[in-house]
Amino acid sequence: MDWSQKQVTIKTITDYHLESFLRCPYRFYYQHILSLDSSQVKWRQVVQSIINKVVYSFYLLPANEQNTLHVLKLVDHYWKNMNPKAFESKVHYYMVLAKTTDQLLQFLVPKTEQVPPLFLYKKMNTYVEELESDLSLTFELVEWTNNSFKVKKFLVEADEEMVHLYLHMLVVFSDKAFKKLPEKIEIITLLDGKKHSFSPSKSNVDQGILYLNKMKIFLKQPNNYLKTNSMAECSSCPFTDKCNEHHDSQIKGSNQNFLH
Repeated sequence: MDWSQKQVTIKTITDYHLESFLRCPYRFYYQHILSLDSSQVKWRQVVQSIINKVVYSFYLLPANEQNTLHVLKLVDHYWKNMNPKAFESKVHYYMVLAKTTDQLLQFLVPKTEQVPPLFLYKKMNTYVEELESDLSLTFELVEWTNNSFKVKKFLVEADEEMVHLYLHMLVVFSDKAFKKLPEKIEIITLLDGKKHSFSPSKSNVDQGILYLNKMKIFLKQPNNYLKTNSMAECSSCPFTDKCNEHHDSQIKGSNQNFLH
């Protein structure tokens, strides 16, 4: 396959596309550009889905039932059909279960009286003129504050680059769609128990637009894609064989050019 002959057309920039691209541009290409079968779901995707369901179901409970017991019941309910074989080992399976459960308890159980969220797992779109594209993302949890609103996002894990991606997207989207910035953005990564807090200002909107424009330029040029060097990403990828075939063909082509 000659990637250099292909160019990606982008009408809508979505959070899951950019997350996939950051984790590995090759995987993004196979899954979202070529639309190859990715039914071989690995552990991170399944765990993220379970986390989403637990958080969503928890906030639908009456305020007097938003407690430790019901978090444990929800985790048990959604984990019971999980196949341990999706994980690297049984030890890995139990470690992920224990860590995510512990952190959900830490971050979900109310410390004060709860107010119903403004948004709960609501997917939204808005047009961003500077990007000449629609911007689409899901607001997992948006809560009222005294002067504005607070956004919370729950992820299985994320490196610094992934955190910055979501911060930029949330700031730009809020400014364009709501004409108001969140008072606070919190990105919670459950495997390491970290809470990344950010209080955005108007200057962050320009930074976010610049960042997303750069991402859009990268996305449009598959010939510039670089394969991830993360063994963790490769171990959870359903396109490893396809990726290796492409990598081998590149090496073969390079050798032929050298010989000629």
